[in-house]
Amino acid sequence: MSFQSTILEAVAEPLLVGELQTLFGKLDDAAVVKALIGPKRRGPKGHSAWVLWHCFVVKYYLGLSSTAELLRVLHRNPYIARTVGIETVLDIPHKATFSRFFKRLASPKVLPRLKDVSRSFVRRHYSELPGFGERVALDSTTLKAWSNGGKKPKTDPDAGWSIKKGSQGSKEYTYGWKLHLLVDCESEMPIAANVSAGNVNDSKRASNVNVNDSKRASNVLREARREVPRFHPRFIIADKGYASRAMFHLVRRQYNADPVIDIPATSVHMLAQEGRQATLAGYRSLKKQRTAVERAYSRLKGQRSLNHITVRGWRKVTAHCYLSLIALQVAYSPT
Repeated sequence: MSFQSTILEAVAEPLLVGELQTLFGKLDDAAVVKALIGPKRRGPKGHSAWVLWHCFVVKYYLGLSSTAELLRVLHRNPYIARTVGIETVLDIPHKATFSRFFKRLASPKVLPRLKDVSRSFVRRHYSELPGFGERVALDSTTLKAWSNGGKKPKTDPDAGWSIKKGSQGSKEYTYGWKLHLLVDCESEMPIAANVSAGNVNDSKRASNVNVNDSKRASNVLREARREVPRFHPRFIIADKGYASRAMFHLVRRQYNADPVIDIPATSVHMLAQEGRQATLAGYRSLKKQRTAVERAYSRLKGQRSLNHITVRGWRKVTAHCYLSLIALQVAYSPT
């Protein structure tokens, strides 16, 4: 190791410690840790719920791909280990301990509290960011399951097949999940999310694709309204996958918002009925703002471990997605 790299490590690691301490202070996580601690029991206390929780926050914040990589970081970097509450190498939890802890995170009792950590950021952004939530974008992304969909029986039966056209026009099949996300167009911060299994849509069922997307859109929008009383968007922006009568009706009637939804040129009847949306002031500019959700997905996948699913089952995958969302929110939260 060169003298220069030694100096860089000596400078960079304490700065990272301060960064991690700051992000821990941003988290409204007392309720989730209380649920993780549970009732007092006799016998050995084991590892602190706060330590294990902070380890998972660090894992997703640093974009680590697996628990094994997290363990390597804790063993090699005493700065990070001490920041999460681990004083010596002997205190580092075993891989099985992290596995059991994640199972508790995904339990019916704790998962709602985990979601609340993410929702607290959304409520904070509504209070602190002018215009937050006025223009929102909606889209979904496919996540590969930690399972081989061709095996029988499937190791993750909760997942499902999805199909989409690739960049070359060929069909791409993925056995996994879909994350449906609603984001603010200005800050590109998440507002609401919904996790579902991937769905097979072959040519015989192509007419059902927009109906399925509209149903999921309804779920995400309902989640936003239920958890954020101030959710009153002016514009709801989506791509042609959401172009259906049900979606236009939903946006206008239930949310009193203007839909900005790309309509395929082949949908003649839809264009005749809903083409007037293109007369909205600034329609072209609004339409371009849909890319906000794509950039959010890019950050989640490239920086916050969203693509690295190493768990099975809907509850665990949902917990994984929300940990990724929390890591994004805490990283870019202004306070």
